Amino acid sequence: MAAFLVCLALGVVFVLVVVTSLKRDIAAFRERFPPISDAEFLARCRPGTDPEVALKVRRIVAEHFAVEYERIHPETRFIADLGAD
Repeated sequence: MAAFLVCLALGVVFVLVVVTSLKRDIAAFRERFPPISDAEFLARCRPGTDPEVALKVRRIVAEHFAVEYERIHPETRFIADLGAD
């Protein structure tokens, strides 16, 4: 019974550490990528970028990674910023 309680306590501590880490990561992401409009998004894209394609990709990325559409910037990196790996 004591071993079960120790394992349970370690599990709770692990979950708390993970949740705290996730909250910190989300806060850092929100600070780094404040909401921007479509116009500002397009202004930050490379010259010659097709606006229709750029906004469609933005929408797809936001949906796929469950991130607020307005927080997707042209400089958002899949692995470092969105956690894709």
